[in-house]
Amino acid sequence: MTGWQVALALLALAWALQCVGTVIQVRRYRDAFRDLSNSSDDGWLGVGKGGGALKGAAIAMIVVAPDGTVRRATSLQGRTVFAKARRLEELEGRSASDVRSDAEGRRREPLAAAILSALDQVAQVRSRQTLNEEPGLGGALPA
Repeated sequence: MTGWQVALALLALAWALQCVGTVIQVRRYRDAFRDLSNSSDDGWLGVGKGGGALKGAAIAMIVVAPDGTVRRATSLQGRTVFAKARRLEELEGRSASDVRSDAEGRRREPLAAAILSALDQVAQVRSRQTLNEEPGLGGALPA
């Protein structure tokens, strides 16, 4: 083989490995999300991302009960296909406001930023739902 054929073959191999890695990542995320969303019948689920390419990234998935306590929390932390789902038992049973205040003190850390983003998502959904349930508003808000 000539030099350009070798380079093309290596490029094809790298692309194939990237595809396999993407499938693994998506499967791990989907399994963690499904496990969390099936864990309860009421409450709100928020998903947030923190960090970046240099520090490593984190995804936090948090279920908040109607009384404002964190019912379940899971994170995916690490680089690419090496990120695995881990249950955040230290957050479970605590109030969402307590978890938020702890995370705000560490907002530069990828996991703390992901937790804040997930809690923001929960707060948005809760406020939207509260607006829809108020009497006299005439139903759901347009999307």
